[in-house]
Amino acid sequence: MLLSYYCGSCKKKNRLNYKVKDRFELQSQVGDYIGKNCDSCGIFEKKHINRLHAEPSRFIGLIALSIGIVLTLVVFKLGFIAVLTFTIPIWIYFDAYKNASDFNKIKISRRNK
Repeated sequence: MLLSYYCGSCKKKNRLNYKVKDRFELQSQVGDYIGKNCDSCGIFEKKHINRLHAEPSRFIGLIALSIGIVLTLVVFKLGFIAVLTFTIPIWIYFDAYKNASDFNKIKISRRNK
């Protein structure tokens, strides 16, 4: 899962490298705000963790596709029907998509300081 946000000044997408399942785990690691310089314009911004957006990793999709190709070749060589060779990689990709969607649905309540 890739986390990203848009810069307030140049409107470009910036990516963050955190391995978390939900916003609560991210909040326990970094707090309520994430401060980072924009990759394109260099402006320092503090973004609340509710402003982050998650999307499934394309790497997972490529792994699922390669697993599907290998399983198809093995199953066809053995003479079996290749129904599971297509459903397992699709299941892997949709699981990654569901995890990103779950991250985007849950928001952290903002604290008044």
